[in-house]
Amino acid sequence: MNYYRILAIFAILTLGVFTVNLTSAQIDSLIDIEFLQTGELNTSKNQFHISNEIFIREFFNGNIIRVSGQTIEGFPYIIYSKISDNKIDTHGMIFINGQFVDLIFLEKDNEEESIVEKKDDLAILVQYTQRVYSEKFIQIDIKIFNKEQNKLNDFYQNDGRLSNINIEVIIVDEDSQNVYSSNGITNNNGLYEMEYLIPENSKRETLTVTINAENENSKSSKILQIFSLGRVPSDGAASP
Repeated sequence: MNYYRILAIFAILTLGVFTVNLTSAQIDSLIDIEFLQTGELNTSKNQFHISNEIFIREFFNGNIIRVSGQTIEGFPYIIYSKISDNKIDTHGMIFINGQFVDLIFLEKDNEEESIVEKKDDLAILVQYTQRVYSEKFIQIDIKIFNKEQNKLNDFYQNDGRLSNINIEVIIVDEDSQNVYSSNGITNNNGLYEMEYLIPENSKRETLTVTINAENENSKSSKILQIFSLGRVPSDGAASP
């Protein structure tokens, strides 16, 4: 059974704040709501993965399903799926860098047609500095895998690593200003490493990091948040 279907059923059984009547609709909402099966959410530019922080609630005898939670990357989202005439209509938003961004849900029948040129089949796995003070380095280690060969998103797995993948890293501050960018290719281990030095006397803010990976056949992206904490505290408290 798919991991995210298990996760959804677990939420139904344990949260105790709602029930989902699977027999009230003509289709099984947990099976046929696509993102609950893949665990993936997409905007027009980026892809995210839902975490185990997930809440599901039904309305109108199970004909409307609300799913909310937080992605693995740390962004909150809310999604509504309407079930009628044996069809599912899904809409939702995700909160990124202080703004609500529409999520995109492709109908199964049209999904293959929507992929015109490059496939979104690269797994971008990242280890990075999540919190950093002024005059300290942000370290970002990126590994690229074939999605089908690393379904568990294991950063240390050997199988499926992809070399010679073009990597672009863009860091944007809270004023939507590009503060750093980096370009290169993955090495023989599928790895690309970069550092960014936080400037002296930087203010406390959230930096948004966009990672784009691309070769001649595939193109995928990932977005992260890094918290810049200002000056190194001398008394145990961060600077304002």
